[in-house]
Amino acid sequence: MSIYQSRDVKAHADKVWFERDTVLEKKHDKDISILLDFIRKLFKHKGAVIGAAIILVFILTAVFAPWLTSYDYESPDINAMLQAPSWEHPFGTDEFGRDILTRIIYGSRISLKVSLIAVAVSLVIGTVLGALAGYYGGVVDYIITSITDIAWSFPTTLLAIAFIAALGPGLQNVIIAIALASWSGYCRVVRGEVLSLRQREFIEAARILGMSDSRIIFKHILPNALTPVVVMATLELPKAIVIEASLSFLGLGAQPPLPSWGVILDSGKGLIGQAPWVSFFPGLMIMLVVLGFNLFGDALRDVLDPKS
Repeated sequence: MSIYQSRDVKAHADKVWFERDTVLEKKHDKDISILLDFIRKLFKHKGAVIGAAIILVFILTAVFAPWLTSYDYESPDINAMLQAPSWEHPFGTDEFGRDILTRIIYGSRISLKVSLIAVAVSLVIGTVLGALAGYYGGVVDYIITSITDIAWSFPTTLLAIAFIAALGPGLQNVIIAIALASWSGYCRVVRGEVLSLRQREFIEAARILGMSDSRIIFKHILPNALTPVVVMATLELPKAIVIEASLSFLGLGAQPPLPSWGVILDSGKGLIGQAPWVSFFPGLMIMLVVLGFNLFGDALRDVLDPKS
């Protein structure tokens, strides 16, 4: 090859790489523009702003819990038993003299941790099973759909209680129980999305090019089917918080002295007449965090809905 041919080849290669870099840069700029436009539309929604503010407050409370209070959430104080709300104890104290505000602050860690992990696990299980059922159809679809229908027929809380009865109480088992009781909804949604996508032209083109089934499912189908799943996960988070609090209230979840909101509610159920603040404030926190996630989830659904 002459020196001129080498120069021509090098020039052509440089041109190809330049065009490739230009295309990738334009795609990157377009993706950023779409993301910014989505965020702008989302936070024009009043519900999204209010919900995000509430969620952010609880997240920051959970993260900075040790710096927000000087009290220990589990050490009793006989001299401060059942004190009404005051400047020293804004939410009052319980029957052991423990500061209710401190226990609620640390309890936010438990509620957010359990709900986030449980929803993430159930989302993965439901998404994978739904994708397999929708893509392969036939016997695979029949088996997965049958199991999904059985799981879907039971109330989530009742099914979680059944799993806890088999696994035993404890936070780790609560996460497993909520995840195993919640995956069926994701499976149904993803299966429907995959059924509508698997015959599309770009999927047929991927098959013709010889791509593997796993690559087609996880790289081409699922990214186009995740919008309703993300919205559903946002709305499932408050449900998981309520289930965790319910199980802890029944003595099946977090065990004393862990400051789960359900445990605090359980300790205050016999003190309604004498010290109503013991039950009132953790109940109020559950209501607020559920309200925050529901407002944000509804706004997210409105923005992502193509009919909006």
